[in-house]
Amino acid sequence: MLQLYKAIFLKKESSLLCGLLVLFLSLCSRKPPDITDEYTCNWNGTDSLQYLYTIACPQEYKELAGSPFMPTLSNVSSIKVVYEIATKRLFFVSSAVYALHFNFCQEVLGYPRNHGDFNREQYTDSPDRLYWLASVNHYKSSGIYTLEFIPDDRVSAQGVATTFFAVRDSAFFGDEMLLSLVSSRFEAIADSIPQVPVIHKDQLYSDQVYQALNTEKAYGWLKKISVGDIPASHLTRHDILVTDGLPLDIPVVAGIITTEFQTPLSHINVLSHNRGTPNMAFKTAWTDKAIDTLAGKLVFLEVLADSFTLREADISEAQSFWESRETHLPVTLECHDDTSGLFGMENLSHSSLHLVGAKAANFAELCKIRLGNQYLPVPENAFAIPFYYYRHHIESNGIDAYMDSLLSDSLIYSDYQYRTEKLSRLRKKIISAPLDADFVAAVEQRIDSMGTYRKMRFRSSTNAEDVEGFNGAGLYDSYTGDLDDTNKGVAGAIRKVYASLWTQRGFDEREYFRIDQRSVAMGILVHRSFPDEEVNGVAITQNIYRPEISAYTINAQVDEISVVQPPAGTICDQLLFYTYSGNMFENPSIEYITVSNQNGGARVMSEGEVVELARWLNAIHNRFYLVTSATSRSTFAMDVEFKLDKGDRKLYIKQARPY
Repeated sequence: MLQLYKAIFLKKESSLLCGLLVLFLSLCSRKPPDITDEYTCNWNGTDSLQYLYTIACPQEYKELAGSPFMPTLSNVSSIKVVYEIATKRLFFVSSAVYALHFNFCQEVLGYPRNHGDFNREQYTDSPDRLYWLASVNHYKSSGIYTLEFIPDDRVSAQGVATTFFAVRDSAFFGDEMLLSLVSSRFEAIADSIPQVPVIHKDQLYSDQVYQALNTEKAYGWLKKISVGDIPASHLTRHDILVTDGLPLDIPVVAGIITTEFQTPLSHINVLSHNRGTPNMAFKTAWTDKAIDTLAGKLVFLEVLADSFTLREADISEAQSFWESRETHLPVTLECHDDTSGLFGMENLSHSSLHLVGAKAANFAELCKIRLGNQYLPVPENAFAIPFYYYRHHIESNGIDAYMDSLLSDSLIYSDYQYRTEKLSRLRKKIISAPLDADFVAAVEQRIDSMGTYRKMRFRSSTNAEDVEGFNGAGLYDSYTGDLDDTNKGVAGAIRKVYASLWTQRGFDEREYFRIDQRSVAMGILVHRSFPDEEVNGVAITQNIYRPEISAYTINAQVDEISVVQPPAGTICDQLLFYTYSGNMFENPSIEYITVSNQNGGARVMSEGEVVELARWLNAIHNRFYLVTSATSRSTFAMDVEFKLDKGDRKLYIKQARPY
């Protein structure tokens, strides 16, 4: 029998592991669900349960429980609650039997209309409202029970209080239950019902031990490598990495287990999302004895919302999996490198990707978006440098011959150290070779003629990003060039951007996706540089936790502390801006999952700033849905980078790409 290791998370008070079984790992528990000595169950323990009027013991809760409808946190079980207003009857409803409150109300309580009518009536202040609808969630890592409404429910304060006390008086956990403040709306409601005890979502987040980031499965050799040793380590696409922190970057690996929590929009998770590889955080993974026994062995890893499976695997099943998942046919990228000149944004669009690269092409499309008479706020004085000048630099300096020799050498694909040395030498050749003097003069004249800004940001823009099946986020580098600083001049910035096409992470990622390395090229997006910012962030125009519930996922952090590559121990604002309401901008519903620990306990952005961002996210989403000819509105989303400038906190949209 294969050695099996599966994390099963139970209720606990501390956040420390207290025991290892031979085959299973469990977290310690104050009152394990299968111990009922303190309680008398009404349920006989054998009949299938669809709903109950009271919950007298942990086993009854466990039998009714399923996954939460909105899984923003891991290791949570949930049951539905329905309070029938006219009869004052309370129902605890099985989440496994009834996927939606609507299903129960229609089938058991006889609700007479369709699902659309139900949503319009039963989550609003409609006079036809018949029910107050909520969930009881059990956060197993901390042992906390909460009552939670959907964040945009227009339930009254009276409805919240009545439901809360009805549940409290009908459940064994009632005296310990708290109202979860799932959105700004419920924070306001809580102020008017001080008799109801409350908890913020970020407090629940801090008690988590396990975090599922990218719920996928993989086979690979398990390698334990300290986070500081990762850059010098040889890792392959068939390795699963366990590390004692949160690395800023990871090479192509089959999966990753970190001991530090991540945001869903972090660089590590974006890479995992793009690759389709599992990513999870488990705070005690580095010292866990069961994981130690598997180090160096071929294993199977599956990351699930509430648990993970890690077991020893057979080479035949691993090879079968690799064969089914890995790309085999090479991809040659389109590249129009025969057109010279510097391009203003008015002369480009999303379709210019093969001329100036995806970043510049998408930026040009952003420049066309407006709401009323106001254009979308983007960094000023932008223009683009096409692929022509990259190719000219490579060929005129004889670097193309070295590059061709390098790409024809089989050792570069099989020998990690050899590849590292050869790519480093290639980058040095690109940086040390002189740029065409007329080209540099044209760029400097363009900047000078636009006035105002002398310090400009030169941003990598390739044809090897934002293409179907290959996101390419974070693979290439950008640099600042200053007309008034000879040590940080324009020519040096351009050469460094060109060289970044051949970083090891970029090469390996393209190789993983079977992209023809000879077909890649580098363009550059140029715009004014921002020396300081008060807020930086990333947004996805989709609810990444449950896409069918319309919302924007937003991560924001103060100053220049990175959201995508955060320093160890930092937490950013993580929030959902719900978009299914017709007046979402006038009466917003915002759910905070975490609040930054770098801002004195205050939220990074005001509600007005979040609303302004959401308005532009809506416009960006709609524009790119049309220009990209996306086939499915339900799955389409945009990945947007934004900032608030230092001083006036003006919003700027820095970048947008399909997610």
